[in-house]
Amino acid sequence: MAHAYCQTPSGHTNTRATNPPTTSLQNVINTVFSTIADTLAKRAQRRALMRLSDAQLSDIGLSRSDAEAEYRKSYPL
Repeated sequence: MAHAYCQTPSGHTNTRATNPPTTSLQNVINTVFSTIADTLAKRAQRRALMRLSDAQLSDIGLSRSDAEAEYRKSYPL
């Protein structure tokens, strides 16, 4: 981050950021993209869960019906 130095009347040097603070619009955009990325990651994990065999699902304490119920939570993209 870039900084600018300015001399105060008392002789002290202060630093201040020259970049503007994050705006509300930037926060909204970041939140939207973060939500989309999270949703896509969950969907990929749910698809991977469906590719596991019954024995692998049993190893992690799930049944095929548990995996299918989790998969149905995915957004149909």
